[in-house]
Amino acid sequence: MKPLVVLTQKISQLSLRGQIADARKIFDQMSVRDSVSWNVMTRCYIENNLIDDARELFDEMPERTSVSWSTMIMGYAKAGRTHIAHKLFVVMPDKDVVSWTAMVTALFHASRVDDAWRLFMQMPFANAVSWSSVVSGFQQQGFANQSFHAFKEMLCTGIQPNSHSFTSIISACADLSMATVSEQVFSQLLKRGFQSDTHVANAAISTFFKTGNFNHARLVFSEMDKPYRVTWNSMIMGFSQHGYGLEATMLFHQMQKARFLPDSISYIGVLHGCSHCGFLEEGIRYFRSMKRDSGISPGVEHFSTMVDLYARGGKIEEAYRLMVEMPLEPTIVFWRALLSGCVINRDLDLGVYAAEKMLEIEPVSSSGCLMAVNVFALAGKWEEVAETRKRMREEGGGRKELGCSWIDIKGRNYLFSRGDLIHCEADQFLPVVDLLVYDVATYFLTMEESLDGLDVDALF
Repeated sequence: MKPLVVLTQKISQLSLRGQIADARKIFDQMSVRDSVSWNVMTRCYIENNLIDDARELFDEMPERTSVSWSTMIMGYAKAGRTHIAHKLFVVMPDKDVVSWTAMVTALFHASRVDDAWRLFMQMPFANAVSWSSVVSGFQQQGFANQSFHAFKEMLCTGIQPNSHSFTSIISACADLSMATVSEQVFSQLLKRGFQSDTHVANAAISTFFKTGNFNHARLVFSEMDKPYRVTWNSMIMGFSQHGYGLEATMLFHQMQKARFLPDSISYIGVLHGCSHCGFLEEGIRYFRSMKRDSGISPGVEHFSTMVDLYARGGKIEEAYRLMVEMPLEPTIVFWRALLSGCVINRDLDLGVYAAEKMLEIEPVSSSGCLMAVNVFALAGKWEEVAETRKRMREEGGGRKELGCSWIDIKGRNYLFSRGDLIHCEADQFLPVVDLLVYDVATYFLTMEESLDGLDVDALF
């Protein structure tokens, strides 16, 4: 007879391969079962999305431990049945920190943020994992400020943050675009020795790029002992999205020299860099090498970036030919890129066609309608201009979404929305903004006489 531990390990291995029937057969044949074997079999069902079978086994358990209850709570949370998870939590006899944390995490995953925070505040004792779930929960649900406040409160209680906490709070700083706060958090993780943690370092790199702090991103990357491919991709994407195409291509080649094979994201990054910097020939070469050298079939983002690259480089016919010949149906992104290139290069016939296609896909898009009106006006198609503007009024298209921007000064965010007049210093900076708007509008109006039909209001 095989030892109990060996059979339990066999059940777990079969579960990882998805062989649930074989795992259950071994479980049923076991002459002796302990709480571990029951919990392993229950977890096998949950990991393979068989929550009802897991509940049936849970009800048959001769002895339920705290692990048994927590496993079922997390299982129901994973299945999106948070109400049942909460019922189990309520009737659980001896709740420990694991079960409390599991229920808080479940509520966050169900977007019940207030309930999760309320339950967390009722916990008799919270450890680093519990606080980490709260910091992460707020950040993942889009409440970056609350995530930051929870992190500060955790530090005030004397709890030492773990790597997951730092990964979440750094991502929250990126959501807030607060450069100074990001640097403060980064100094905290340096003091606690987390700079060598790959997940934390990757999050830090992404955050520093989002806040425009390229030097810090370089520093984190250079101090990593063994950067993974995802780290290289973060660096390539970060530089390319900010218009540093040369740096992106150099990192792409450095990654290959470090014996990392580029993946789909790597090529998206280097193609974006080429597109933003006008490296037409280099972009074509990278695009062709995807399938030839790496065996990667181009996806939607690769094709759309190439269309944008061709359009920016004045190769309008090549951009349109690629759209026609690619094995994908062109989306709104493709037609926008083609239309922008047509306007820049004065190919108004193809531009009008692209505008019509764009309106077929999104007839009431505010930005799409304005782009179409502009190209119709440039082409002298005033009937189409009138028709599009009429549809914009009748169907609500062309209504601009309220935009906002913010600036970080000494760790404090100052938020401004379009037409915002409530700021205490509005009377001082609004005249400066008016002057800037006037200068920009004057520049675009006097750039070329052929731009007389352009809707300048759409620029702002």
